[in-house]
Amino acid sequence: MSTDHESSLRRLVAGPSVLVTFALLVVPLTAGSLDGRLMTPLAYPGYLIMMVGSSFGSYLFPNFALWVFWFPFVVGCYGISVVVGILFRAVR
Repeated sequence: MSTDHESSLRRLVAGPSVLVTFALLVVPLTAGSLDGRLMTPLAYPGYLIMMVGSSFGSYLFPNFALWVFWFPFVVGCYGISVVVGILFRAVR
């Protein structure tokens, strides 16, 4: 049985606004990384997040390859998406 509180929490961490924001941050950058012809201006927000995260990661862990930073990028994008979802829900 799902209570109203659980449903609200589920919508907060995996609602439509969270999923759309996550997809807009991750999918264009991933597509552009796989094929350079697919790198569009839509990839810029994700690219900016990846660039900032990689610069900090390279400073903290200089011996790691850049592909290692994809996992923190995806987790960070999800965190940003949840915050956007919370703000969207608060404004709405």
